[in-house]
Amino acid sequence: MDWEIIGHEWAVETLKKHVHPETVRHAFLFCGPQGVGRRTLALSYARALNCLEEDISKRPCGTCRICRQIKEMTHPDLIVVQPEQPGVQIKIEQVRELQHTLSLAPYEARYRVALLLHFDEASLNAMNSMLKTLEEPAPQVVIILTAENPELLLPTIVSRCEVLQLRALSVAQTGSGMRKLWGLPEEQASLFAHISGGRPGYARSLFSDAEAYARRRAVL
Repeated sequence: MDWEIIGHEWAVETLKKHVHPETVRHAFLFCGPQGVGRRTLALSYARALNCLEEDISKRPCGTCRICRQIKEMTHPDLIVVQPEQPGVQIKIEQVRELQHTLSLAPYEARYRVALLLHFDEASLNAMNSMLKTLEEPAPQVVIILTAENPELLLPTIVSRCEVLQLRALSVAQTGSGMRKLWGLPEEQASLFAHISGGRPGYARSLFSDAEAYARRRAVL
């Protein structure tokens, strides 16, 4: 089993319980600060749901075609909705297009997985429209919302989701995970773990984007 997650073991264990067809929940809300791992966790769960490995306890395998495509966000049964650009709200038109797609049977996977990133940045109309889908999801649909500030969401949306509140990790845990998962040298992993404040996603963006790291150093 390869969830490719740094920390958040309790969240992984929770989601493992919802991989079997009889226990799948159809709506989740992953909360936490930006860069803490919300999207990574969501994609790992989507892989676990649709992995081609027959043994459920070994999903996601991380190597099958569906696991690879979902990780790269290119699988046709993974629908990603997010603000069209920073500072712009998710629009009701985006939600309506998603609803049409979710009304169709999966292309080839067990489930169509809708991943709505930064949904706390959605317009009120978009939230109200999404509420209808959360109330009566199709049986082969799993919806995952991510939000930095769940208080900006409609309470009725939150109440219809299983909520996983992710928090920043310790610097030591982040550094150790970066060495193990991404093969970073100890000194570099420790540096990015400190800069990120225990947010693995932010740490990864720094070491994978040399220009962003250089800009940050220049600002400091």
